[in-house]
Amino acid sequence: MSRELFVLTYGALVAQLCKDYEKDEDVNTCLDRMGYSIGVRLIDDFLARSAVKKCRSYSETADMIAQDHQP
Repeated sequence: MSRELFVLTYGALVAQLCKDYEKDEDVNTCLDRMGYSIGVRLIDDFLARSAVKKCRSYSETADMIAQDHQP
């Protein structure tokens, strides 16, 4: 996906949320929920497609993801 398309799509999403919600806090809460859901899906997909060993700590998990998915 090109950078310009991503910026336009994200901008349109945020603009629509600003119209849908009266408070900025509600917009931020919605964006936070969406970001969390996207992150969970990405990690689930990563774990389903890779043969990684079981991690014993949060830092070990973060290191493993960072090492295996560098661009």
